[in-house]
Amino acid sequence: MSQRPLVIVGAGPAGMSAAIAAAEAGIRPARVDENPDIGGQIYRQPPARLPRAVVSTGRSQASPGADLIGRFEALRDRIDVYTEASVYGLFAPRQLAILRKERWETLDAEHLILAPGAHEYVPPFPGWTLPGVMTPGAAQALVKTQGVLPGRRALVAGTGPFLLIVAEQLHRAGVDVVGVVEMASRAEAFRAVPGMLAQPRLLWEGWRSLRRLKRAGIAVSWAHVVIEARGEGEVGEAIVAPCDEEGHPDRAAAKPIAVDTLCVGYGFVPRIQLAQLAGCRLEFNGPLGGWVPQRDHLLQSSQPGVWVAGDGAGVGGALVARLEGTLAGLAVARCLGALHERAFQRAIRPLGRRLARLRRFRAALDRLYRLLPGLTTLATAETVVCRCEELTRAEVEIGIQSGGADLRTLKVMTRLGMGPCQGLMCWPAMAGLIAARTGKTIEEIGPPSPRPPLTPVSLASLTEQTPSSGSGCQS
Repeated sequence: MSQRPLVIVGAGPAGMSAAIAAAEAGIRPARVDENPDIGGQIYRQPPARLPRAVVSTGRSQASPGADLIGRFEALRDRIDVYTEASVYGLFAPRQLAILRKERWETLDAEHLILAPGAHEYVPPFPGWTLPGVMTPGAAQALVKTQGVLPGRRALVAGTGPFLLIVAEQLHRAGVDVVGVVEMASRAEAFRAVPGMLAQPRLLWEGWRSLRRLKRAGIAVSWAHVVIEARGEGEVGEAIVAPCDEEGHPDRAAAKPIAVDTLCVGYGFVPRIQLAQLAGCRLEFNGPLGGWVPQRDHLLQSSQPGVWVAGDGAGVGGALVARLEGTLAGLAVARCLGALHERAFQRAIRPLGRRLARLRRFRAALDRLYRLLPGLTTLATAETVVCRCEELTRAEVEIGIQSGGADLRTLKVMTRLGMGPCQGLMCWPAMAGLIAARTGKTIEEIGPPSPRPPLTPVSLASLTEQTPSSGSGCQS
């Protein structure tokens, strides 16, 4: 076992910022991430060699990411970096079990900062399992990290500003983007503008993205949803319909659009599995993406020594994640005695002001791009809703009718959430379905209940232990 004063899980904006703040304060953190390099999804870096050129990801994303990555690299000799390391377990009080290069080891942390980020949400709909149907983030990763086009003719659909970013990146890469399908209405977008004036620069960036798409001939269809994907062996067309203010589609007005790639994403869901294993108290906050760990004003959870920063504590975007990561790193440095109280207060004061403005902006976005109840009606009886266990909606409905009015009971009755993802992908939609059928609130239905191993682990790898790398730094 390796003893560490601080272990940070995640190498996105929050994780990198936390590591930088701690290292600059004199703490030697250990940073753990499953990817081969730093950056996370939003600042993902391409490998050294690609089969084809990677397009620019846009000024608003590339410049801040390059700056943060540069600062991290300048401090790398003061940070223990664990790359391609999957955290498959977290045990009391703050002991991480990680798998790296088919060998396992444990890291015992005096303080633990969780910055795992979030994953994209896709409600089940007919044809969503066809090859060629993917999330916007998956298409973005193919272009950014592999230089591979996801297809030749793509439609980007769902809700949220991320759709505009991905559509623009795919267009630059050479994909024929036939349109953007946005569930929110144009009227709602105009009503949200006053709230977004809390961050005029970000509002300006959004308007510029819309203008660039228009100049490229990529139309945005407001108040529309994809209700079905069709094709023989792979997606060949997407069926798009207008929707009302509750997201219910007008199927009589549906029309097909020929595509070979369909990118669908309805925002993001925080990754809370590690926080759950740590015993952190949770609360449900729909605008922040669902269940999130409770935190104090310095981002410490209900478990002493466990801090949560970035989208894993509530989806707020890269800028919020960077500020929260810095705040958590400074707070841990103070706890370890590396930062005096006066210097700490001086450092966090501007962070608090900037976070307050960004959260006002984010609240306006959340109201605009909220998930609508009509999404629960997209799946038909034959639609697979749990991909791991290949359960259809009809099978889940039978389980609900038979008494599966919460996720734990439904899991036992139907095997929903018993696959490798442990309900990570199917929980939001199925919780909504239970609520629609029983009248229960999401709080009453409860969150999924993950158990180690969080990721698939071979028995062979568990027999191979990595030799201890030493006791690490102590405060």
